[in-house]
Amino acid sequence: MSSTRRSARCSRRSDDRIANNARALSFGAGTDPAQRLAPYLDGDALRGAVDAALRPALVIDEPGAGAQLLAERLRSLGAFAHLDDRRLVVIAGRNVLADLAPIGPQAAELLRAFDAAASGPRVLRLRERSLDLVAGPAVMGILNVTPDSFHDRYRELDAARSRAFEMVAQGASIVDVGGQSYAAGNPRVAEDEERRRVVPVIEALVHEGLPAALSVDTARASVAQAALAAGAHLVNDCSGLADSRMEHVVAAWGAGLVAMHLKGELNVRSAEYEYEDALAEITDALRVLLDRARAAGVPSESLVADPGLEFGKEPPTDLEVLDRFGDLRSLGVPLLLASSRKSFLGRLFARPARDLLVPSLATAAQGILAGADIVRTHDVAETVDLARTLAATRPNVRAGIAVAGAPS
Repeated sequence: MSSTRRSARCSRRSDDRIANNARALSFGAGTDPAQRLAPYLDGDALRGAVDAALRPALVIDEPGAGAQLLAERLRSLGAFAHLDDRRLVVIAGRNVLADLAPIGPQAAELLRAFDAAASGPRVLRLRERSLDLVAGPAVMGILNVTPDSFHDRYRELDAARSRAFEMVAQGASIVDVGGQSYAAGNPRVAEDEERRRVVPVIEALVHEGLPAALSVDTARASVAQAALAAGAHLVNDCSGLADSRMEHVVAAWGAGLVAMHLKGELNVRSAEYEYEDALAEITDALRVLLDRARAAGVPSESLVADPGLEFGKEPPTDLEVLDRFGDLRSLGVPLLLASSRKSFLGRLFARPARDLLVPSLATAAQGILAGADIVRTHDVAETVDLARTLAATRPNVRAGIAVAGAPS
């Protein structure tokens, strides 16, 4: 075969391959469509493509009066809108939602949810501190100062202090100090005892200048008050704000607050927890808690939402929450993922907590990719490595990475 004929044949194969090589550009959870499309488009084309790509399915449960008119207006503009007795489901570009927002509160709420889901929070304000959430999630290290927590207990002050500084050296941005175990069946300790466990640790860490935000893991406003007076920056409340004074205490100190979804009671496991639509129920309950906190004076930039994996949930529901974790972005506040070595993973794999590092990291990865802003963990070094690796794959991060030489 002559070189001319061989070249022509290769050329035809190349042309055929190019002509038929249709590709789908993925916009998975955590993907920025603008960054994904930038190598292909710019200017008005890029803006139009981003608007088309950013089209989450928006849902208003029990939409009420005005929903029929809104659905008709959406359809007239080429959007998808389905209305029944229970909910309104909408898929539309931002431009359409922005045009309709002035016609009523339902349309405005659709635009708010769209923007919250698309952009995510950028900063978390905790008293005099601010955490930048743009580059990647903050890692919250767990510091249990209890005798009965299911994993990693630091009862002595020196051991707790040493572990806190170790976690910060490993990359933790927040250290979460807890003096009460919430595992099912463990007894509730007296308020004085809970204060005695956590306050000296917080005082010592503040005195020694721990270079991280300090959180107190408590459901009691009196313990939160003492911890904040000792220098804590954040209250991590696993009770669903069961103590009605909690949000007022947090507001008075200008601190941050984690509001967690809880079905049932702390330290009590019912025979079965049922949900018709778990994410709808969890999101609605968290929205109520966040609105309570705002009404008490806690600003949105100091609020965090936690879906409460394992708290009032069976493993199938925990897995559903992980699968749909990105749905929570519409709340418009930072999201906390707390799955580290929890018993729902132990029940899945029939393993004790000490053998759940890999499942814990897998769930952390799924949460980060879906938009988790804070990851609470026992295993700080490994989780920081995980978060940094995932962040490094983003176009805006990898472009500035300094790559080390080959290891010797």
